[in-house]
Amino acid sequence: MSELFAEKKAQDFNTLLQVLKLEQQEDMLFRGHNMPTAWGRVYGGQVLAQALYAAHQTVSSDFEVHSQHAYFIRPGQVNIDIDFHVELVRDGRGFCTRRVTASQAGKAILISSLSFQRPEQGLEQQCEFQPDAGFKGLQTEHERQIEYCEAKGLDPDKRTLEIEYRSTNPFDHLNPQPMPPRVGVWMRASGQVDDPILNQALMSYMSDSYLLDTSLLPHGISYYNPKLQSASLDHALWFYGQIDASQWHYYELDSPRTGGARGLNFGKIYHEDGTLVAAAAQECLMRLVD
Repeated sequence: MSELFAEKKAQDFNTLLQVLKLEQQEDMLFRGHNMPTAWGRVYGGQVLAQALYAAHQTVSSDFEVHSQHAYFIRPGQVNIDIDFHVELVRDGRGFCTRRVTASQAGKAILISSLSFQRPEQGLEQQCEFQPDAGFKGLQTEHERQIEYCEAKGLDPDKRTLEIEYRSTNPFDHLNPQPMPPRVGVWMRASGQVDDPILNQALMSYMSDSYLLDTSLLPHGISYYNPKLQSASLDHALWFYGQIDASQWHYYELDSPRTGGARGLNFGKIYHEDGTLVAAAAQECLMRLVD
């Protein structure tokens, strides 16, 4: 079983890399495929990562992305390729800006603005790194999903294993109860890649996880709840260090407010050594329907 598990992790990670490596159609136009999902829609983090990768192909190699801001316009369909049109907004000496529109069948599903900076030295400080627990001995999200699917008579094989997640305070989806809106998650990619652009894209991919979940915690609602209509509405991500997505990172999340069928979420991403390497913010839809 462990050999099959390791083989699937490697296979899913390699599939993700191929999904992120977009095919160039024209100077500022790229096309990408999709990862399969258990829910039939494209995972938002995938489109974020692909938009970052597309924009990076159009800037000088001595620039690095330092921020990404995006709006999710429509849900993406996994069976339709995505086109990424990159617009050059500005090229400066220290910064440059790109705008990316991701479309399926001619309709926008995401609009993202990305800012790139030529690396420079400056003042440095960061908040203290205080993980709830280390990653060793924690149950993986995949193991928890298998338990849930077995209890509900569902097929767990549709879940992909390109990223490994381990929560320090997991939510009990079989017996949902209100919890404080704070989450700690260890995460890493299931394989290694040397390309710094792909490593940033992988972090963008991972950063879309657990934000919406955090908003649901104080309400005691599982994302498996059939009455829940949920989606990411927008997303912001800032980079503050070199990324090696294959190494363990701690995602510290909190949700200070929910209201109007929306949830507000923030996250800080630390390398295992305590360095804050990225931060995220997101507003999500969380609507209960009859």
